[in-house]
Amino acid sequence: FGAGALVLVGGLAWFARWCRAGGARGRKAVSGLGAMAARNASWNPGRSLLSVALVACAAFVLVLVAASRQEFGAELERRDSGTGGYDLLAESDVPLFHDLNTETGRIELGLDPDAAAALRGVSVQPLRVLPGDDASCLNLYRPESPRILGVPDDFLDRGGFRFRVHAPLPEGVDDPWALLAIPLDEPDVVPAVADANSAQWILKVGLGDDLTIEDESGRPLRLRLVGLLDTSVFQSELLIAERPFLDRFPSRTGYGAFLVDVPPDRAQEIAERLEDGLRPFGVDAISTRARIEAFKAVEHTYLSTFQLLGGLGLLLGTVGLAIVMVRNVFDRRAELATLRAFGFGRDRVARMVLAENAFLLVVGVGLGALGALIAVLPRLAQVDVPWASLVATLAAVLAVGLVSAVAAVRGAMRVPLLPELKAER
Repeated sequence: FGAGALVLVGGLAWFARWCRAGGARGRKAVSGLGAMAARNASWNPGRSLLSVALVACAAFVLVLVAASRQEFGAELERRDSGTGGYDLLAESDVPLFHDLNTETGRIELGLDPDAAAALRGVSVQPLRVLPGDDASCLNLYRPESPRILGVPDDFLDRGGFRFRVHAPLPEGVDDPWALLAIPLDEPDVVPAVADANSAQWILKVGLGDDLTIEDESGRPLRLRLVGLLDTSVFQSELLIAERPFLDRFPSRTGYGAFLVDVPPDRAQEIAERLEDGLRPFGVDAISTRARIEAFKAVEHTYLSTFQLLGGLGLLLGTVGLAIVMVRNVFDRRAELATLRAFGFGRDRVARMVLAENAFLLVVGVGLGALGALIAVLPRLAQVDVPWASLVATLAAVLAVGLVSAVAAVRGAMRVPLLPELKAER
């Protein structure tokens, strides 16, 4: 962001220098109406710079906000994404004690033959659950005791998801999930992993910080964050290894959450089979994509608010831009009358004034957009940016600015020819 802001300021400084140099070369011959319009744009460097700066700052804010929106695509099907490669997340009100990955377990849970047959070849990863407060952005209040998930060893061995940051890995270890299985030297301290957004904005903790809760015996238990996930389905809870989970919460037997790895085209079918077949346990299955998008909806609401405020700023800036353009034309009425007296038709003068204002507008939009794209450059390689929204935003800025330019042109065309020529000395 600092680099993008510096590019914006540097671009405005370059334009100011260009304007002053162009004013000094006012007698230099130019060819073409466009070149003449560009030279005339430097007629009053202060006003031209003000016009460009207004548009550039508005474009910078709007493009920056629009580019900060994160749209999810096919990357959510990868293991290193926020879904970990799982397509469904199921939760049950009553813990399940049988393995959904085996035929015997499915029969013991009371699934009908069709549902049991549909689950063949589907991988279900069970997780132990300690109920608690929602630690995601969907909770308006700061959680005092967040929900805890106990993850088994096969989950740690499988890996997946993407870490934004994690503690240093021991020699010979290349997967950050292994940090959960490595005991810490301090008593009553258990390594934990949380979603980075939940940790920073909801829990107010960071990497290496401790979150103190009480275990089943009423003893204090410190959960030390050894890793932070990047935009994951685990924004509502903290993750610890299954072994310390059972040591501290021995009565929490069975499994209450399940990650389901299923082909995307069968996700809806499997979700319905699980909900219908395991209705006595209160199972509710949701797409992992839908869960992440629900979390992102809160962020997008804030971005929409900022974009609306930026649009209001653009509207006010455009009013100021129109005033500057009209004042510029008013001060040059003698020059425009002289041009018409030398044979420049009304249409030609109108095109020249419009070209001058459009030139300032394009320079402002270009500088603002360039600075904003540099500001969000690290995100461009990681997320799907809504380019259509960005283009629409720039088009709106150009359209509003051109409306102001047309207003200035109409003012120029009302300049009376004869009185201005008589007043010219």
